[in-house]
Amino acid sequence: MVEKTLKIEGMTCNHCVLRVGRAITSVKGVVEVDVNMEKREAVVNFEESVTDLETIKAAVREAGYEPL
Repeated sequence: MVEKTLKIEGMTCNHCVLRVGRAITSVKGVVEVDVNMEKREAVVNFEESVTDLETIKAAVREAGYEPL
């Protein structure tokens, strides 16, 4: 299990937080995610043997936000 923090640009409201959270949790291998709008970040716990950070970033981009 790996924990990574992603900075995410473009979140402006609670709807954004929910959308980013859903996008990340939809990635197979993600176990837990905590999205924080004030910090503009998401802390993601995932299984490295199943997925990787680039796949998670791609899901965030697909949802309309920019992971840094």
